[in-house]
Amino acid sequence: MKKLLFFGVVTILFFGCGMQSKNQQKTEEKPVEAVVLTVDELYQNAAEMADKEVVVKGTVMHVCKEGGARCFLMGSNEEINIRVEAGEKIGAFSQEQMGSEVEIAGILKVVKTEADAHNPGKEHGEGETENINDTVAENAHKIIAESQEAAEVVYFIEGLTVKENIKEIN
Repeated sequence: MKKLLFFGVVTILFFGCGMQSKNQQKTEEKPVEAVVLTVDELYQNAAEMADKEVVVKGTVMHVCKEGGARCFLMGSNEEINIRVEAGEKIGAFSQEQMGSEVEIAGILKVVKTEADAHNPGKEHGEGETENINDTVAENAHKIIAESQEAAEVVYFIEGLTVKENIKEIN
Protein backbone atom coordinates (compact mmCIF):
# COMPACT_ATOMS: atom_id res chain seq x y z
CA MET A 1 0.00 0.00 0.00
CA LYS A 2 2.85 2.39 0.88
CA LYS A 3 4.52 1.63 -2.46
CA LEU A 4 1.30 2.37 -4.32
CA LEU A 5 0.81 5.64 -2.44
CA PHE A 6 4.46 6.65 -3.04
CA PHE A 7 4.14 5.80 -6.75
CA GLY A 8 0.94 7.90 -6.99
CA VAL A 9 2.56 10.95 -5.35
CA VAL A 10 5.62 10.73 -7.61
CA THR A 11 3.36 10.43 -10.69
CA ILE A 12 1.32 13.49 -9.67
CA LEU A 13 4.47 15.55 -9.07
CA PHE A 14 5.96 14.44 -12.37
CA PHE A 15 2.89 15.38 -14.42
CA GLY A 16 2.27 18.55 -12.40
CA CYS A 17 5.78 19.86 -13.05
CA GLY A 18 5.53 18.99 -16.75
CA MET A 19 2.26 20.88 -17.13
CA GLN A 20 3.64 23.90 -15.29
CA SER A 21 6.58 24.26 -17.70
CA LYS A 22 4.22 23.99 -20.70
CA ASN A 23 2.02 26.72 -19.22
CA GLN A 24 5.10 28.90 -18.68
CA GLN A 25 6.13 28.38 -22.32
CA LYS A 26 2.67 29.43 -23.52
CA THR A 27 2.83 32.54 -21.36
CA GLU A 28 6.27 33.46 -22.68
CA GLU A 29 5.22 33.06 -26.34
CA LYS A 30 2.56 35.79 -26.20
CA PRO A 31 3.38 38.46 -28.78
CA VAL A 32 4.30 41.89 -27.51
CA GLU A 33 1.62 44.38 -28.51
CA ALA A 34 2.81 47.53 -30.23
CA VAL A 35 2.10 50.91 -28.72
CA VAL A 36 -0.71 52.59 -30.63
CA LEU A 37 -0.08 56.30 -31.16
CA THR A 38 -2.42 59.10 -32.14
CA VAL A 39 -1.41 61.23 -35.12
CA ASP A 40 -0.44 64.03 -32.70
CA GLU A 41 1.78 61.68 -30.65
CA LEU A 42 3.38 60.35 -33.81
CA TYR A 43 4.44 63.85 -34.88
CA GLN A 44 5.84 64.59 -31.41
CA ASN A 45 8.28 61.67 -31.80
CA ALA A 46 8.57 61.48 -35.59
CA ALA A 47 12.28 62.28 -35.87
CA GLU A 48 13.22 59.34 -33.62
CA MET A 49 10.74 56.96 -35.27
CA ALA A 50 11.73 57.55 -38.91
CA ASP A 51 12.22 54.32 -40.87
CA LYS A 52 10.74 52.24 -38.02
CA GLU A 53 7.47 50.37 -37.79
CA VAL A 54 4.72 52.36 -36.08
CA VAL A 55 1.04 51.86 -35.29
CA VAL A 56 -1.11 54.97 -35.55
CA LYS A 57 -4.79 55.49 -34.84
CA GLY A 58 -6.89 58.22 -36.39
CA THR A 59 -9.96 59.21 -38.35
CA VAL A 60 -9.84 58.84 -42.13
CA MET A 61 -10.39 62.37 -43.42
CA HIS A 62 -9.63 61.74 -47.11
CA VAL A 63 -9.25 58.80 -49.48
CA CYS A 64 -7.77 59.43 -52.91
CA LYS A 65 -10.50 58.93 -55.49
CA GLU A 66 -8.33 57.37 -58.17
CA GLY A 67 -7.67 53.84 -56.97
CA GLY A 68 -7.51 54.56 -53.22
CA ALA A 69 -3.72 54.39 -53.21
CA ARG A 70 -3.51 56.67 -50.18
CA CYS A 71 -5.56 58.15 -47.39
CA PHE A 72 -5.04 60.83 -44.77
CA LEU A 73 -5.56 60.28 -41.05
CA MET A 74 -6.62 63.26 -38.98
CA GLY A 75 -5.18 64.08 -35.58
CA SER A 76 -6.74 66.40 -33.01
CA ASN A 77 -7.75 68.79 -35.82
CA GLU A 78 -7.71 68.92 -39.62
CA GLU A 79 -4.36 70.74 -39.69
CA ILE A 80 -2.66 67.74 -38.06
CA ASN A 81 -2.81 64.82 -40.47
CA ILE A 82 -0.58 62.16 -41.98
CA ARG A 83 -0.59 60.52 -45.40
CA VAL A 84 -0.75 56.73 -45.53
CA GLU A 85 0.33 54.92 -48.68
CA ALA A 86 -1.59 51.65 -49.16
CA GLY A 87 1.15 49.84 -51.07
CA GLU A 88 1.03 46.14 -51.93
CA LYS A 89 0.26 44.93 -48.40
CA ILE A 90 -2.97 46.92 -47.97
CA GLY A 91 -3.90 47.20 -51.63
CA ALA A 92 -6.27 50.16 -51.60
CA PHE A 93 -8.41 52.28 -49.33
CA SER A 94 -12.11 52.70 -50.10
CA GLN A 95 -14.35 55.75 -50.03
CA GLU A 96 -16.50 53.95 -47.44
CA GLN A 97 -13.64 54.34 -44.94
CA MET A 98 -14.06 58.14 -44.89
CA GLY A 99 -14.92 59.26 -41.36
CA SER A 100 -14.15 55.90 -39.76
CA GLU A 101 -11.62 55.30 -37.01
CA VAL A 102 -8.74 53.06 -38.16
CA GLU A 103 -5.51 51.70 -36.78
CA ILE A 104 -2.71 51.42 -39.32
CA ALA A 105 0.64 49.69 -38.90
CA GLY A 106 3.40 50.72 -41.25
CA ILE A 107 6.88 52.16 -41.71
CA LEU A 108 7.24 55.88 -40.97
CA LYS A 109 9.09 57.50 -43.87
CA VAL A 110 10.61 60.96 -44.07
CA VAL A 111 11.10 63.03 -47.21
CA LYS A 112 12.67 66.45 -47.54
CA THR A 113 11.89 68.96 -50.25
CA GLU A 114 13.65 69.00 -53.61
CA ALA A 115 16.96 70.10 -52.06
CA ASP A 116 17.32 66.67 -50.48
CA ALA A 117 16.61 64.89 -53.76
CA HIS A 118 19.43 66.70 -55.56
CA ASN A 119 22.09 65.11 -53.34
CA PRO A 120 24.48 68.09 -53.19
CA GLY A 121 28.16 67.57 -52.65
CA LYS A 122 28.07 63.93 -53.73
CA GLU A 123 29.37 62.35 -56.90
CA HIS A 124 27.13 62.67 -59.94
CA GLY A 125 28.09 59.27 -61.23
CA GLU A 126 30.90 57.54 -62.97
CA GLY A 127 32.15 58.40 -66.42
CA GLU A 128 31.16 62.06 -66.36
CA THR A 129 33.54 64.69 -67.64
CA GLU A 130 35.72 66.98 -65.56
CA ASN A 131 33.52 70.05 -66.16
CA ILE A 132 31.36 69.08 -63.16
CA ASN A 133 33.52 71.34 -61.01
CA ASP A 134 32.84 74.48 -63.02
CA THR A 135 31.85 77.64 -61.15
CA VAL A 136 28.13 77.49 -62.02
CA ALA A 137 27.76 73.97 -60.67
CA GLU A 138 29.70 74.83 -57.51
CA ASN A 139 27.51 77.87 -56.85
CA ALA A 140 24.36 75.82 -57.44
CA HIS A 141 25.56 73.15 -55.03
CA LYS A 142 26.38 75.81 -52.43
CA ILE A 143 22.90 77.35 -52.67
CA ILE A 144 21.23 73.95 -52.48
CA ALA A 145 23.37 72.87 -49.52
CA GLU A 146 22.46 76.07 -47.66
CA SER A 147 18.77 75.48 -48.32
CA GLN A 148 19.06 71.96 -46.88
CA GLU A 149 18.67 73.32 -43.36
CA ALA A 150 15.49 75.17 -44.31
CA ALA A 151 14.07 72.25 -46.30
CA GLU A 152 10.57 71.18 -45.32
CA VAL A 153 10.37 67.71 -43.79
CA VAL A 154 7.34 65.62 -44.73
CA TYR A 155 6.40 62.38 -42.98
CA PHE A 156 4.19 59.63 -44.35
CA ILE A 157 3.43 56.02 -43.52
CA GLU A 158 4.11 53.14 -45.87
CA GLY A 159 1.14 51.00 -44.82
CA LEU A 160 1.44 47.33 -43.86
CA THR A 161 -1.90 46.51 -42.16
CA VAL A 162 -5.14 48.28 -41.32
CA LYS A 163 -7.79 47.61 -38.67
CA GLU A 164 -11.13 49.33 -39.11
CA ASN A 165 -13.85 50.54 -36.74
CA ILE A 166 -11.61 50.82 -33.70
CA LYS A 167 -13.57 51.67 -30.55
CA GLU A 168 -12.03 53.21 -27.45
CA ILE A 169 -12.51 51.18 -24.27
CA ASN A 170 -12.46 53.24 -21.08
